[in-house]
Parts: sequence; C-alpha cells; structure tokens
Amino acid sequence: MIALRLRHLYRTCDKVIIRNLRNRRLEVKSANPGLGNQIKAYEKDGLRVNEENVEEFIESSESDFFNVGQAYDDHMNETLMGKYELRHRIVRDKYFKENMPNLLTWSEKEQIRHLASTEPDEWTPEKIAESFPVTAPVVKKLLKYPWKPATAERIARHDASVMRNWKELKEGSPNIPPEIRKHFLKFSNRSIPPLKQESIKIDITPGRRDLGEFERIVRKCAEKETETTPNNNENTLVKLNAGASEGDDKFIQSKKRDPKIVTLEELTMKIKKRLDKGSKVDINDQMIAGSVNTGKKAVSVNIENELEVFNDQYEESGVVEFKNKADDPMEVMNYPERIRIPKKAYKKGATYKVNDCFYDHDGKFLYRVLGM
Repeated sequence: MIALRLRHLYRTCDKVIIRNLRNRRLEVKSANPGLGNQIKAYEKDGLRVNEENVEEFIESSESDFFNVGQAYDDHMNETLMGKYELRHRIVRDKYFKENMPNLLTWSEKEQIRHLASTEPDEWTPEKIAESFPVTAPVVKKLLKYPWKPATAERIARHDASVMRNWKELKEGSPNIPPEIRKHFLKFSNRSIPPLKQESIKIDITPGRRDLGEFERIVRKCAEKETETTPNNNENTLVKLNAGASEGDDKFIQSKKRDPKIVTLEELTMKIKKRLDKGSKVDINDQMIAGSVNTGKKAVSVNIENELEVFNDQYEESGVVEFKNKADDPMEVMNYPERIRIPKKAYKKGATYKVNDCFYDHDGKFLYRVLGM
C-alpha cells in the first residue's frame, strides 16, 4: 500500500513540474535594464517616448542637482503665491461681498435642509445650487446657520419679501453677475406652493450660550462652596465646642445630628423657645445663643458708627450728592468708611457723594477728593 501511494505521488509531481516548465516564458534581458524600466514607467503614466530620442528625453527629465537651490526657490515662490491668493480671497469675501437677493421661501429652505440631512452624499451644496435659485456659498451658510422664526407672521413677512425680490429680479434692478442672473431666471416661471400652517414648527427654546472664561471660574467656585457648606457648618460647631471640657466633647461626637440643614438664626430661635419653656438646654446650645447675642451687639456698635443719609431730593444722574455739615474743622479728617443709603435714594449702579467722599450703591467707600 505504501509503495502504491509513493508511485502515485511521484507521477503527479512529475506532471506538475513539466507543466510549469512549459508554461514558463524566459524573459530576454535587455542591454540597458534601467532605461527600459524608465520607459515602461513613462508609458504607464501616459507619456509617449520616441525610440530615437530616448536618452535625450530621459536626461532632460532627470533632476539637475547642480540647480537644487533654484528648484527650492521656485517651490517656495509657489507656496507663497498660494498663501497670497488665499489671503486675497479672504479679504475679498470679507469686505467685498456680493449681496445676493433672497429668492427662497421658507418651505424651500426647509426642503433644502431636509435633503442635505437625509442624503448628504447625493445633495451636496453644488447639486442643491443647480436645483434651486441659490448659489453654493449661500447654501453652505444656510446649512451652517439655520434660521428659526419666532412666529408665523415672521414667516409670512419673509415669503412676502422673497416675492418682492423675484419681481425686482425680473425687472432687472439687482446688480448681480449675468451668469447668476441667468441661472436664477430659470426658476422664475415655477409655481410656488402655498405654505401649510401644519408644517410650521416654531422653536421657542433659547439657544445654549457659551460660557466665558470668568463665568466658568465663578461657577466652579460656587459649586465648590455648595459642596463644602455642610463641612463648614460642622467645623463651626467644633470651634464653638472648643471651650468645653473633654467629657463634653465625647458626648457631642456620639450624639446624632439632625440631617435637616438649618440656619444659625433658626437654631437660636429654637434654643430661645426651649429656654422660655424652661426645658433643659445643654452647654453647646448655650454657647451658640451667647455667640449670636455678642455678634448682634458688635453689629449694632458698627451701625452706630455708620453715617445715615436721608435726602428725598436727588438727581437721576449716576452720582447722588449728600452734604454733611461739620462744625469742628478737625472733623474733616475723619470720614465714614461705610454709609447707609435709604430706600428712597437707593439706585443700583449709582455713586453717592458725601462731602468729598464717594461711595458705591452698597454704601462702601470708593475714594476721596480733598477740597471738593
């Protein structure tokens, strides 16, 4: 069995080798293989080379390394010319715009947006410009900046202005290039269907405004403050409890706190109610109530030092002037750093003048001009 298989394998291998040798064609090597390969490359590119002037043609096509600097200068000039042309085109488009009349109704603009969104490969701006009375740059702007009317009356006014533009175009009043006029006049005899009220979808949602750099910083700071507010409340309680004994501190830490956030005034009111009823109040609550009372006393002292301004008659300009008569000449050197502005004289963004001092609408001192 093994001998039979080997004999069959030998016969098939012999046939395969002979068949390959018959099908193989011996290529005759030319005298100049490099020249022949160059000619084949030129023929692939579509260049016809005469056999008589083959060597001269190849020598002229080869790069001359003795003039590399000149070739580089030519290349740089071409790139610079391209940059100059681009700059010229940008300036021309910016300052010398061709004012094209609006010849598209609202329904046609919606149709263009629908075609460009559903089949963008087929309906390119150039293809849309061929099928509608509009140019390719206007189509690009229309797709990039979609116009959304606020009311149905605005759409009606838009379509009425389009009909006036068509009338002026037929009369020949707009100054546009003749080729574009000829293209627009192809659509002058078409019938424009009336706009259906059901197809009008008015978008009243405000657009998303990009945040500026400073607004982002302020928002980040506000978010951080809101995140750290519970921690700050806990820290204040710890500071208030710093004067208590060690055993009290252990009792505070083990005590469960109310998860509901309350202000300091609400907490003091609750403590006062408990004191009025005669219920027991721990040391922590007493310290909180005492700190609030001392804070109110300090605020009242500062309020007494502030200057109160009352004057019903004031101008509506940016600066409101109030004069304070001083009997002692040495009193001129002393001026209040904060004033209280009455409700009648308050105006947001106004600047208030007291003698020779200027204050903002919050009553804070801004600057002083001596001698005024």
